[in-house]
Amino acid sequence: MPKITGLSKIAKKLGFKVGDDIVRMGGYEVVDELDYLFYDNEKSFEVDVIRDGKQKTIHVRKKDGQQLGLEVDWQMKPAVCKNKCIFCFVDQLPKGMRDSLYIKDDDYRYSFISGSYVTLTNVTDADIDRIIRLKLSPLYISVHAFDDDVRQFILKNPNTRKLKAYMKKLGENGIKMHTQLVVVPDVNDGKVLEDSIRGLHAMEGVLSVAVVPVGLTEHRAALANLKAVDEQNARETIALVEKLHIELDGFCWCSDEYYVKANAAVGECSYYGAFDQIENGVGMLAQFKENFEYCLDEVEDMKLCKRVDMVTGVSFAPILRTYVGQLEDKLGIECKVHAVKNDFFGHSVTVAGLVTATDIISQVERGADAYVIPDNMLREFSDTFLDNKTLKEVEDALGAPILVVPHDGSDLAALIAEHFENR
Repeated sequence: MPKITGLSKIAKKLGFKVGDDIVRMGGYEVVDELDYLFYDNEKSFEVDVIRDGKQKTIHVRKKDGQQLGLEVDWQMKPAVCKNKCIFCFVDQLPKGMRDSLYIKDDDYRYSFISGSYVTLTNVTDADIDRIIRLKLSPLYISVHAFDDDVRQFILKNPNTRKLKAYMKKLGENGIKMHTQLVVVPDVNDGKVLEDSIRGLHAMEGVLSVAVVPVGLTEHRAALANLKAVDEQNARETIALVEKLHIELDGFCWCSDEYYVKANAAVGECSYYGAFDQIENGVGMLAQFKENFEYCLDEVEDMKLCKRVDMVTGVSFAPILRTYVGQLEDKLGIECKVHAVKNDFFGHSVTVAGLVTATDIISQVERGADAYVIPDNMLREFSDTFLDNKTLKEVEDALGAPILVVPHDGSDLAALIAEHFENR
């Protein structure tokens, strides 16, 4: 049971004490912090606690918008994925990486909190009822195929046959859902993909679909023999999804990676609406262009006379090269783009977010006054790359500072200018 570790003046006045174990709120068993957050928005409810081995009920009455202010020892361990997906990225990771990267999580709570995708194969009817009761909306659902047989083939988990019933109940009770289809050629592309998008569009509560190409590394020994998305498949998929995008009023998009593989231009920002699927790589290139150009205009013309090299993945390098001329003219710098091949995961992995320090150190030319990398190369809220090397280790190896900039293109010019102005 979660234990109270600190109190606000309001909580003390209501009768809470440090050391109380919280049992129920509003008559429901407290599972985690989400219960607390839900009821903390209510003006009136009851809290059952255990104090000195005895149960005590505290009646909470507070003003609208007033916070209860309990400090609680919450421990939310993510629910572990029980699927054996044919394209599971964790199964394709090399050895020797951070332990946390090998954890397969599939937790509806973190879907609500941070937008991570879940399959709902490990939930119960009680979990679905809890999602509805606590209004955990929106959720992000990995569907992969609307057809139950195809989806079970992909996930290797018979529990996935409950997915459409769960989604139907969630939608009918006001829960909104964003969905994704990770597509494997000859498995769930073509007609299966079209039927999946149309099926999801017909479901109440489903707001959008992101179509994402399967990601394959070279570490697939003993795993399923899958086809990678090639240029022709990418073009065919884009044509299908763009047709449905128009027909279904902006309901679905391909991720940017499809356009890179197809050597095709992405849409303008208006095509992506509110960027609901931006974390899935949908609209990132359009957003980068808009942010880069806007922020560049906000910086004064300068003559820094420095060499500033950009480090990125193979996919984004050609696109980034179309912008560096503007950056050179604006700041008075020399700029080279380094397209880092992914020796760590395999050359089929080309995105910047999976570039490792090891590959940067072995491939990037020395001699710049500073290097620039996008923030998604590092573990969130840290200075560590996927292969456990730190930013300082790479700086020491390259012999120059590294500037970490937002991957969406915002403040790129300003952060370079600020770095050299402050030295």
